[in-house]
Amino acid sequence: MRVLLLVLCGAVALVPALTANNLVLSVLTFTFILGILAVSFNLIYGITGQLTLFHAAAFGVGAYATHLSMAHWSISFWLGSAFAMGCVAVVSLLLGIVCFRFRLKEFYFAVVTLAFAEMIRLVVMNWHGLTNGSLGINFNLKPSVGVPGVGALVIEGPVRWYYFSLACVVVIVLAYQLVVNSWIGNAFKAIRLNEDVAASLGLNAFRYKLLSFVLGSMGASFAGGLYSHYMGFVDPHLLDINQSLAILSMALIGGTGSVAAPVVGALVVTALPHLIDLNAEWRLLIYGLILILTILLMPQGIVGSLQRLRKHA
Repeated sequence: MRVLLLVLCGAVALVPALTANNLVLSVLTFTFILGILAVSFNLIYGITGQLTLFHAAAFGVGAYATHLSMAHWSISFWLGSAFAMGCVAVVSLLLGIVCFRFRLKEFYFAVVTLAFAEMIRLVVMNWHGLTNGSLGINFNLKPSVGVPGVGALVIEGPVRWYYFSLACVVVIVLAYQLVVNSWIGNAFKAIRLNEDVAASLGLNAFRYKLLSFVLGSMGASFAGGLYSHYMGFVDPHLLDINQSLAILSMALIGGTGSVAAPVVGALVVTALPHLIDLNAEWRLLIYGLILILTILLMPQGIVGSLQRLRKHA
């Protein structure tokens, strides 16, 4: 399995050398960025078993906060991302305390997080002095990374963005994998399997659910900063319910049983609009059909189903 993963990583790294098609590189770059979003969501939903609809709000707030902090304070992308992740961590901490203190589970937790996300979207939509309202913000700020012997390398152009987003998704997946494989991850899994039994064994469910919620939301914030700077534009649509449903679709299609599986779902969701030349209504219908078929025929997602077939082969 490890050899297969190494071969796959090598093939992905060689894509820019094998094709000069900017569309392919763009689709894969979006896949990596949205993959971070889906992976961070899966930490809360797939690993810990908490269905949150706050993730789109964390994604949007991260996008706005990263850019606005860079623009107003003349700081780097990395400091802007750290500031945005800190803001999202505080908001998700407060929201999580309220939800988990009242022991909200499943549907009720989802409804409250959706309501809170909608409140944030309305604030962003109507705070014209800061966010420019529904018109959004155009900008040309770019991330940069320090390269020994070269100095600050500005991330611009399809190839640089491809490798930069690939490196980011690999680092995020590895970081979440370390968490999931640790005693913290075991606590998350115990809560997902049976929260009451875990609590009866002395596990502080409130603390670990809150930790999962904050860590996942911070990942969404980082993905929002990447997404907005790749696009050069940010608007309130990043925070709406359609974005929340797209995130859930990515996790379910890819699979919730492993940390990296939602990246496959991100590829499906990203590639379909380019493969299916239809209007928005028909495209949403096809998305819905794919999601329904995945749940009915492959409840473990694409990756989970392939792993199951491999075990029975």
